[in-house]
Amino acid sequence: MAPAIRDLLTEPFGPYPDNFLLNPDWKPKGKNLPQLENLRIKQEGKFIGLDICDRWVSPPTKPLGRVFFSGVLVIEDLSWLSEVGKTALTNEINERDVNWAGQRLSQNSKKTVQCRQLSLEGLYGRPPAGGFKVKVWIQAEKAKSAMFMTATDHPKSLLLQSKEPPDSPRNYEVIEMERNTYALSTNFLERYQLVAFIKDAAKKFDIPPNEAEATNLVDAYLKMHQENAWSYAAIFSDDPPRGKELAKIRLRLRHVSHDEVYNIFARHSTWLLAFYLSPRSRNCPLDVRSWCQFINKVRSAKRSMRSGNWGRSYEDSDIWTEGNKLDESHAAIATYLEKFGSTAEEWERKLDNTVTGKVSPTRDLTPDILILDHPARQPSVEYDSDFSELSTPGCSDSEDDFDPPPDQIHNILHYMNQPPDLIPGRLCWDCPIPKCNYTVDLRTLKNTGRESLPRAIVRKKQFTSLNDAQVQMFLMRSMSDHFCKDHFHIQKVKLHKDKEKFFHEFLQGN
Repeated sequence: MAPAIRDLLTEPFGPYPDNFLLNPDWKPKGKNLPQLENLRIKQEGKFIGLDICDRWVSPPTKPLGRVFFSGVLVIEDLSWLSEVGKTALTNEINERDVNWAGQRLSQNSKKTVQCRQLSLEGLYGRPPAGGFKVKVWIQAEKAKSAMFMTATDHPKSLLLQSKEPPDSPRNYEVIEMERNTYALSTNFLERYQLVAFIKDAAKKFDIPPNEAEATNLVDAYLKMHQENAWSYAAIFSDDPPRGKELAKIRLRLRHVSHDEVYNIFARHSTWLLAFYLSPRSRNCPLDVRSWCQFINKVRSAKRSMRSGNWGRSYEDSDIWTEGNKLDESHAAIATYLEKFGSTAEEWERKLDNTVTGKVSPTRDLTPDILILDHPARQPSVEYDSDFSELSTPGCSDSEDDFDPPPDQIHNILHYMNQPPDLIPGRLCWDCPIPKCNYTVDLRTLKNTGRESLPRAIVRKKQFTSLNDAQVQMFLMRSMSDHFCKDHFHIQKVKLHKDKEKFFHEFLQGN
């Protein structure tokens, strides 16, 4: 018996160069970009991440080696393929089918195994004979810097651009990263998440240009966190408070200190200044004079021993000397910015041109002037557990030499206020918080004896789509319990029983 076509197409084909496989006349624009899974980046024969190839905010003086990226692309339409690409892909599909036929023949020599002559047109035809999609490994040379949360049409996405075709380079939206690639890209992702946050904070809190200080931003971050944490706890408590009850009840929320938030900005304080002084930024929201003082505080503070406690300050061993005060001149600050591109002399000139003689006072962000929306969510960037051929290089260019717990750096609420994402073809939900290995596999659920109706339906596979209400309810409950118990440390939290509110807020995306 011939294997199912679906099984034959499970594993990606290729790899192929994108300029060979894809139609040069196909130039996707706007919101419908090709999506890459299992992203890997390579330079001079070594696997790297965005922390290495996109750490600069200004072009470096020395030419860099060529950077290539690869990933799995689902061919949504045959018009994406070139004629030679169609021929090569058709041949590989039939070659795989022949190999499978040979294996079945060797296992059962008494039967004759027939080979099919498959075509892409037949596979992409109408169901039941067609309706399949082919996955292909593609390779491309990277052009320009990656974009994360900065593109107008894709404000929450990570975008990469290839050099082909030369007249109109093609953009790809990254929806999944290989594990080690992600581990070597966390600084890049965190930094641009802070850029997006500063943009939102300046708008919501009416912070004028050139007046954002570390104190302003920390206060803004805490206010946004408190609003969203309260909203989340109210929705998912056992008996959700309504109306006047909201003003009387105090739910158990994890305390987030000023020191913890200061550490977030301290990790990337130098990069943020370099970014806003570079041509990539249209205007500088930071009070540069105050921010330079903040950088010096970060650089000169001596970090306590590794006790695992938060609120620790930082030490940079190559410039910190006990008993000596750091040079606060622009020339000294420029030497810190030099590692992000350009020369120290150029950075010093930019600092001199930006700083005025007036020091901006810290603004008072009072709650009565704030109307907070939920912060923008990061794209669902996941990773593949199969990375045996790769090795993780040393530390990347973080301001500090340790990795704080991810649930205290990343705003978990970005994920909590959204329905769970499942990549098509995978029946697993992976926690998007970095370094968290929690997974819900819909295929391996066990009978617990006392289980809810949604769990029973999913365990018995009595559903036709991942968008079914019972499936979504089970995933939402599993995600909620995990976030509250393992990340927020809120105990005895259950999904509220108000089904109409649940459907309105989560199944309809409101």
